[in-house]
Amino acid sequence: MLKRSHRAQVSGTSAAVLVAIITVLIIIYILFLPPKERAELLGENISTIDGISISGNATLLSVSPGRLDYLPQKEVEHTLPTVNLFTTTKAEVLESRQSLYVKNAWFDKSFANMTFSVSDLPNTKNVMLVFNVKKYSGRLLLKLNGYDIVDNEYTTPNIEPIQLPERLLKDVNTIEVSVSGVGWRFWRTNEYILEDIKIAADITDISTREATIPFQVSSTEKNNLDRVYVKFFADCEVKEVGPLNIYLNTNRIFSSVPDCGIARSLEVSPYLLLSGDNTLIFKTEKGSYLIDNIIVKSQLKAMTYPTYYFEANESVYDNVVDGKIDVVLYFEFVDDIEKKKAELWINNHQRGFDTTAREYTMNINTLIKEGNNVIEIKPKAILDIVNMKVYVQKK
Repeated sequence: MLKRSHRAQVSGTSAAVLVAIITVLIIIYILFLPPKERAELLGENISTIDGISISGNATLLSVSPGRLDYLPQKEVEHTLPTVNLFTTTKAEVLESRQSLYVKNAWFDKSFANMTFSVSDLPNTKNVMLVFNVKKYSGRLLLKLNGYDIVDNEYTTPNIEPIQLPERLLKDVNTIEVSVSGVGWRFWRTNEYILEDIKIAADITDISTREATIPFQVSSTEKNNLDRVYVKFFADCEVKEVGPLNIYLNTNRIFSSVPDCGIARSLEVSPYLLLSGDNTLIFKTEKGSYLIDNIIVKSQLKAMTYPTYYFEANESVYDNVVDGKIDVVLYFEFVDDIEKKKAELWINNHQRGFDTTAREYTMNINTLIKEGNNVIEIKPKAILDIVNMKVYVQKK
């Protein structure tokens, strides 16, 4: 048993030694292979120019820059239209009747109701009941929404308007009209004939107290905001107006009585501006404002431009100098319609392109140097670059 185990251990050790020797021999074999065969065996990319091998990827740079913004100016001004804030109050008839007849006798009673609506209770004041009396006997009884408001005996046809209590008013209201009973005088009839009945009120239109102005902010402007100002000029009478409230996208940026007749500038947080749709809202509760010269002004940050690096090793550089290879800068764009325009800085040498083509190439032999190289792109129009490459090709 012990002999068999010892024999197995010796066999396993010999196999391991054999595998190690074979591995070393394979490595030595690979090292002494010609570069091309070695690259094929190891899956490397080898470019050979006139018998001179350039090991590694023949593409020196490959990136996808995507969209590059372009801002031709350092400031963007959104000039907005003039707004006028004011309130109007006018008398309106809420309900009317030509006539109403009520009576009360021992065996004959007739009462009446009149219904009217108030669509805007907070801004409806001085609700009045107006009528004339053609025939009268007994006491006229009026109820508003179940509450007594009149219990009078009238002896003349001309009646002073009756103000309806605001505290009793609702969206929909009912006036009950009746007349007092005759008591023990069973042979009598108390009755009233009311004519030219109107319910009128002073209604304030507040829709003109507020003005909303929409405007657009591009994503390029939004992404490069530094400071934002809202400017306006308020024409008003200080003693006759209430506070002016200004909102930028629902955020209140001003609430005060401004200096009437003097231009005002407010600096606001750039975070309040949105990419796309924006609104500037002006509100007041009292008086009249003419808001003019309204401007939303954006000051933009200094643009930062994308910079890319690539390495030109000694082999590449020597072959460029010897005129055996070209180093090409290649751009692929999203379409062949829009104008593509940019300023390029390659190792501090200025170049550029102005094209509508989908692809664009440039020989940069005279611009590269051995070692590290740099390319900076300064767009002169919004660019959508699918791919940018620097690659080596044989002449």
